[in-house]
Amino acid sequence: MNLNKIKGPFFLFVRFLISFGILLYLFRKTDWVKLKSLISGIKFQYYILALSCVLGFQFLVAIRWKIICEAWDFRESIKYFFRNYLLGFSLNTVFPGIIAGDTLRSIFLVRSGLEWKRAGFSVLLDRGLGLMGILLILTISLPLGSHFLPQPLKLFLYTVTYGSIAVFFVASIGFRFLKRDFFKPLEMPKVLIPLLLGLIIQILFVIQFIFLAHSLNLSLKLVHYFVIIPIISFLSALPISISGLGLREGTLTYFLYLLNYPVEYGLSLGLLAYSLIILSALPGVFLYLKGREK
Repeated sequence: MNLNKIKGPFFLFVRFLISFGILLYLFRKTDWVKLKSLISGIKFQYYILALSCVLGFQFLVAIRWKIICEAWDFRESIKYFFRNYLLGFSLNTVFPGIIAGDTLRSIFLVRSGLEWKRAGFSVLLDRGLGLMGILLILTISLPLGSHFLPQPLKLFLYTVTYGSIAVFFVASIGFRFLKRDFFKPLEMPKVLIPLLLGLIIQILFVIQFIFLAHSLNLSLKLVHYFVIIPIISFLSALPISISGLGLREGTLTYFLYLLNYPVEYGLSLGLLAYSLIILSALPGVFLYLKGREK
């Protein structure tokens, strides 16, 4: 038996199992009358504002990816990077498991003339700088608003956050002295602008959830959003679920439970966020289908 042939479908099955297993558990705990009341009372002006945040940070991701590649003197238009990012994002969202979006993004770069190792590294670095944006937010929000978290979780977050940032900056300074062309995008000060973009992108991601919460008449302290949502962002990016489905709703439910909100708030907020992912994936699907026709 060829293990490679069954490995892909197996992991796809596991991702579906995790996503829908968590959702099934949450739905069994849900008061359907209360959930229906929350969904029917959505304020759509806030939902539209949240969608504009999604489109905004998607464009900024394309700019960050472009800057990373320009460190190797690989130059294409922002339209090129934005289009290819949307294609990768959309195929990952709408057709999970068929093709990895990050692999697709790398293929586009290779076809345009970038060496394959650098192409793959550019996408990996783009992801990593997104993670750094999450950690930079947590450096400020954890001391200010993590009082509601259990002590072991709080200690873990402090350790990972400050430890990872220290390692990143030491490594970035070290790469400058190595003077290896492959690591140019990580050198100081070249990495500072992509790093700043990573921070702005994650702030927009948090603001998206603030608008979604307002659409549900959910009112939290501002600092609580900047503790909870970066953690949600990190967990949703892990390749163990379908575009974060289930994990997002489960962790939101857990954190809101710690703040004395019932399960319906976390579930409805997570599902609203997932609906934005589906909507923002549609342009990439259109580009993909248009390309197939050509």
